[in-house]
Amino acid sequence: MKLFKIYPLLIITLFFIHACGDKKIIEEKKTEAAYTAAQYNNTKGYDETGKIISKFYCPDAKNMFPPIDIKFWDKVPVVNGRLPTYEETMNGTSIHHYGEKESRIVKPYYLTLPKLARFLYPSSNSLNTPMKCDDLVVVIQIVQTPEDTIVGYRFLSGGVGGSNIRDFHFLTDEEVREVVQR
Repeated sequence: MKLFKIYPLLIITLFFIHACGDKKIIEEKKTEAAYTAAQYNNTKGYDETGKIISKFYCPDAKNMFPPIDIKFWDKVPVVNGRLPTYEETMNGTSIHHYGEKESRIVKPYYLTLPKLARFLYPSSNSLNTPMKCDDLVVVIQIVQTPEDTIVGYRFLSGGVGGSNIRDFHFLTDEEVREVVQR
């Protein structure tokens, strides 16, 4: 008899616990959506004047782009054959998005990624980078603009950067084998 009195109370309690849990999930989604919307423009590949960002140097962005084991460089997630989405900038697959739609200003550059390359810092010190330096990097993003082709890369030690394609030497298959086997 006592079981019949406790059973309805147990069902009502479980119902309220479940309902409260759903409310929490809905509140978390609202917060997440507000954060996502606020970050959308910060991950676009344009500066505040609307000019395309062609050079950037962020070796300290290791929270979003952690170090890469050279043996698994070719497993780094990338986007091929299209422009990246906003979500891909948030999950570390790409560095910038450009509104996600091809335009007369920004188009995908058709090269299968990832690619292992040497980034040869330009002689001008416009990015506060070391003056003549040569870093092994994993190229994860390339876009073409009317002015240039912009390469986004990840440092093996973590972090990201970007520059014009002329600042890179893409390794041959033989050079890749030599580097990975060391």
